[in-house]
Amino acid sequence: MSDREHENEGGAAGARGRAGSLATMTDHGDPAAAQAVHERFPDVTCVAEYQGDVRVHVEPAHEVEVIRWARDELGYALFVDRLGADHGEDAEPRFDVITVVYNIKTDKRLIFITTLPEEAPETPTLIDVYRGANWFERETYDMYGIRFTGHPNLTRILMPERFPDFPLRREYPMEGKGDFAAPRRAIGGNVDGTDGKVAVPPHPGEPGEKHGDPFGRTPGQRT
Repeated sequence: MSDREHENEGGAAGARGRAGSLATMTDHGDPAAAQAVHERFPDVTCVAEYQGDVRVHVEPAHEVEVIRWARDELGYALFVDRLGADHGEDAEPRFDVITVVYNIKTDKRLIFITTLPEEAPETPTLIDVYRGANWFERETYDMYGIRFTGHPNLTRILMPERFPDFPLRREYPMEGKGDFAAPRRAIGGNVDGTDGKVAVPPHPGEPGEKHGDPFGRTPGQRT
């Protein structure tokens, strides 16, 4: 692969070794801890490394058990993030749930990834391991439609309850659609319509019109 991601042989079924650019920091991964996780759960995990970050792919049914063990036995006590990713309608499995945890003593982190199918994507909630996962799971559900079984209040957190779609799925248009289509002016256009079309001139104002100073000052009057 172009990203030179390497996986353990005999790892979790269906793990595709998708690297992506999850991290802005490098060399904060913990290969020894990832290998310890894999040795403890060899049939349901596999390990991949990319630019210094270590990802442990986990089968959905075992995700909670594996992450709990990493917390209790390896010192990954700090929950950092839990988010979704959509690889598109043609990908199967289509969705990832990505969990980032951190070891304060070693200044290292682990990334756990579980992959889910397009049809009825769901995985158990992580709230019993990290209480802070609550709102992160709600946001992932809100944006991608991924369900977390056992969550005490899996409702939308950003979008209104009447919103009919999942706006971070790849097929959802940037400008919205239907009753939730953005006015063109709201996304940088110059026509105050609600048809959902994008019209972005090179600068505010009419297309081709020089913008000038917003306060009407000449260059000599500006401080």
